Amino acid sequence: MSFFEGVTPKSINDAEDGFRQFRIGDNYARISKVEEKTSKSGNPMIEITFVNEEGASIRYYIVEGEWKLSKLKQLYYAFGIQPGEKNIQNWINKWANVVTKEGIPYNGNPKVEVSYVTRAGDQKPKTTQPVSTQQEVSEGDDFTDDIPF
Repeated sequence: MSFFEGVTPKSINDAEDGFRQFRIGDNYARISKVEEKTSKSGNPMIEITFVNEEGASIRYYIVEGEWKLSKLKQLYYAFGIQPGEKNIQNWINKWANVVTKEGIPYNGNPKVEVSYVTRAGDQKPKTTQPVSTQQEVSEGDDFTDDIPF
């Protein structure tokens, strides 16, 4: 078998453009894969792979610990998954907004990591008008949970 077997002008033109990465900020993405695994420290976790519209993928981890339920709540709400749904295969191909941030560089290369997930369209425009102190906070505050981040 030759290295160049199957290499044609058409196969070169049809080849993917190379490495794709989520951009920092909002990314409309779907869940493409969910696996139960064990973390490096030996804790149960799930690894979720998101894929955006451009074909880039990024992994997100929810590990057994202090923030597990808050992160699951955020994930369920964002992707429209029934709270408590444990059949992870039912999560596949659900879409939401994956917000990313700059992570710690790896081998000198920039790294992007998941900051949080939210329903697509949940981002409200920021207002520069001050909120009246006469209003009670509970009136139309739109808070759907008490996630501390």
